[in-house]
Amino acid sequence: MRHRATVAFGVPAPRVRTPRKLETMKTKMTTSLLLGSALLLTGCAQSTDASSQSPAASSSAEQKSTQAQGLTTSDTWAKAAESGMSAAFGTLHNTSDIPLELHRVTNAQGDEIQLHEMTGSGQNMSMKELEGDLVISPGADVELAPGGNHLMFMDLKKPLVAAQTATLTLEFSDGSSTNVDFAIRNFDGAKENYDEHAGH
Repeated sequence: MRHRATVAFGVPAPRVRTPRKLETMKTKMTTSLLLGSALLLTGCAQSTDASSQSPAASSSAEQKSTQAQGLTTSDTWAKAAESGMSAAFGTLHNTSDIPLELHRVTNAQGDEIQLHEMTGSGQNMSMKELEGDLVISPGADVELAPGGNHLMFMDLKKPLVAAQTATLTLEFSDGSSTNVDFAIRNFDGAKENYDEHAGH
């Protein structure tokens, strides 16, 4: 006896996915996931690089952003004195690539301290206040020494005692400043005449 297959009319037969179609779909899904992961990793890497470089770049830009930061000093000392005038000396070095313009010098005692230069020669040498700022060229030194440029205490409010230290504040034209210590020592020189009318 033959058996007849029963077909339900109106009901669509289920679609059977072939192995080739399944393989294609898996490939597309894998590719999409890989592309998404790559973009995510790239974004994270860029964010990490930016965050790690920003502080370094800012720090580098700030290292020598002021004139005061470009100054180093050596052999700084001041002449001991009980009262009246005295002077301070040393070497000022510009480590930056811009000119340093020393505009003013002050101290905690409120002494009047002027930037002085020497004029004339021999017995006729005299000192006068420097007109304008004391400029230190990039990479250059300016020596403050007896018989040459120096810092002049005009009228001491307190004695400069040998073996002690005088701290002076050097102020520059950009508003920056730095404190410099000057060892006080006895010295018989630096007795040049002061030309009160020169430069005034």
